[in-house]
Amino acid sequence: MRVRKVQEIDIPDLSGKLLAARKAAKDSLLEICRQLDITPTYWYKLEKGEASTINYDLLRKIEAVLSLDLNIRFSDSSNIASSKEVQMELSRLQWIKVVTPPPDWQSKWAYSQAEIEAMKNPNNPVISRNGLVIFPLGFKDSKANNPLAGDLIALTQHAKITHVVEVLDEKPYEEGGWFNRYVKIIWWKPEMEWEALPHRKEVLGTDVPPQNGDPHLFTAFKTFKSKWGDDTEGMKAFQEHLAEKLGDI
Repeated sequence: MRVRKVQEIDIPDLSGKLLAARKAAKDSLLEICRQLDITPTYWYKLEKGEASTINYDLLRKIEAVLSLDLNIRFSDSSNIASSKEVQMELSRLQWIKVVTPPPDWQSKWAYSQAEIEAMKNPNNPVISRNGLVIFPLGFKDSKANNPLAGDLIALTQHAKITHVVEVLDEKPYEEGGWFNRYVKIIWWKPEMEWEALPHRKEVLGTDVPPQNGDPHLFTAFKTFKSKWGDDTEGMKAFQEHLAEKLGDI
C-alpha cells in the first residue's frame, strides 16, 4: 500500500534567479551541470522558464552548488488551497502510439467504451467493471515486443491524447493478423465527447508526429527533444507536466 502527498509551491522569478546565480558563479556552465548531473540543455530550459516544474532535490543541489538561498518553505498543513495533488504516477511513461481507426471503420474513435464492450467474446477476455478496464491493444507487427511489462503508453488519435495505458503482459500474442498486448487503462475520459479533448500539443507541451501504429519513444522525436531534452530530468519534467495537464481535463 502506498500513500503519497505532493505539494507544489511557486518561486517568483525562479528562472531569473538561476540565470543571475549562474553568471555570478566562478565555475563554467559545463562544470555546474556536471556537479548537478544534468545537461546544459536542461539548465537553459530552467533559465528560460520552459520547464513547468523542477524536482525539489535538484533545486536544493542548485542552492548548494551556486551558494543560493531560494527560501524554499513547504507548509505542514494537510489542507492547502495552493498545493496540487498529483493524480497519476507517470514515471514509466515513455511511449506513444497512434490508434486512429481507418476511414471505413464503424467508429471514429478507437477503444471507446462502446468499442471495448464490443470486443468481448469467449476467446477474447476483456475486463470493464468498477472502473477497471483491461483489453488487448493491437499492433501491426512484432514491434509490439518493444514496450516492457509495466511500461506506460499514451494513445493518440485525431491529434488528441485519448488514453494512457499500462502494458500488463511480457510479450504479445498473435491473432487475426495482429500482435496484441494486454493493457490496463490508467487515464481516459469515457464519459465526455472526445472531440472536446484538448489538442495533443497542448497536453504534451509540444507536438510529436507519429505516422504509424508502431510504439514510438517520445525521445525519438526532434520536437520532443527540443522542448524537453532526452535526459532523466527532462523526461521527469515532461511526465509531471503531462500528469498535471491530464488531471485538469
